Amino acid sequence: MTFYLRGCNRLKTLLFGNGINIQFGGTDNLSKSIILRAIKNTKEADFPAHIIVDAPSLIVSLLGHLFLQVREILNGGYDSYAYTTDLKVCLDDFKWRYSAKKSLNVATIGFEDYYLLYDLMCYKYKIKNPDKYHIREALKCFFLYSIFNKDRVNQIYKNYPAKLNDFFNVFDELYTTNYDNNVEVFSGKKVNYLHGAFHIKADVYNPDSMRNKMSDSPIKDCIVDDRYYYLYSNALTTYSGYSKMFSIKQHGDANSAMEKMAKAYQENEMIKDAVNAWEKDANEIVQKMAEGIKLKLSDSSLEFKETYPIKEFAAISDELCIIGLSPNNDTHIFNMINDNGLLKSIIYYFYDSDEIAVVSQLLNNHRPEFINVTELWSQYR
Repeated sequence: MTFYLRGCNRLKTLLFGNGINIQFGGTDNLSKSIILRAIKNTKEADFPAHIIVDAPSLIVSLLGHLFLQVREILNGGYDSYAYTTDLKVCLDDFKWRYSAKKSLNVATIGFEDYYLLYDLMCYKYKIKNPDKYHIREALKCFFLYSIFNKDRVNQIYKNYPAKLNDFFNVFDELYTTNYDNNVEVFSGKKVNYLHGAFHIKADVYNPDSMRNKMSDSPIKDCIVDDRYYYLYSNALTTYSGYSKMFSIKQHGDANSAMEKMAKAYQENEMIKDAVNAWEKDANEIVQKMAEGIKLKLSDSSLEFKETYPIKEFAAISDELCIIGLSPNNDTHIFNMINDNGLLKSIIYYFYDSDEIAVVSQLLNNHRPEFINVTELWSQYR
């Protein structure tokens, strides 16, 4: 008896990742295909160079330069540039995953791992903001354009067998780390996008957002071309679960801090004097904090929009089914599941048996049931 046929009185949650796209959409959705297509795309006439980078060859050169650092990284040459605990953990994991490979090429490296290489290189060559940010955003759009694949990624549901709906209909809640809306379109059920989605615009590109009401409104210097709406989405791409979680919680934490500070400004003269002094502080971040507090005071409804359903995911209960989700780069999600005492049973459908040991360690507060995903897909051909 499979997991999704169990107790009818329990809440059932499905968490799925890119594995479902690979199963029904083919190898176009593999990381190596994304990278090779990204390179090829830069040579096409419709490549959105006006958004990503004026000279497309520059982003390809950056990718090549990042790849050339891999051997030095594996040999410990970048160890001294891993300045944070998270960076050290990610660097060790990178070395563990790639050291055993007999041959490496630019497409062997997972596309999200290139962000790790980029951060390490920035520390080595002392590349700082705003250049670091703008180059990283170009790299992100370079990959997102390839993942979107001229909207082919959103058409995968057309390959779903009709009876796959029987599977989705059993679940009360659906969560995904994917950016596409295939399951939502196919099933007609709401899907929660933990890492954002192509159709959800990032708050920074909303002219009415609190961020754009500040004096350094980033949208003023932005080219927003709605033909490429997905490049302005809230899709998260990075190498670290920690940095993904930071981005996910950033707006919620900022809203909480802003509300508390605005209240304190009104009730405490010392806080009021301090905030007023911050407006002339030499530190730009401190200046922006003061400006944000003043904006909040002028309009209490202003807030940074929270677009990631992380609080809802933290509250899931009873039964969880995980399909097509690799533990690499998404440890923050596995940590949340591991810390969730409301879950009574977890089933993890694995593609590679090597995942069993890794997931068992990540979910050591639970006893997941492991099933080969081919057993599931064989029911839906």
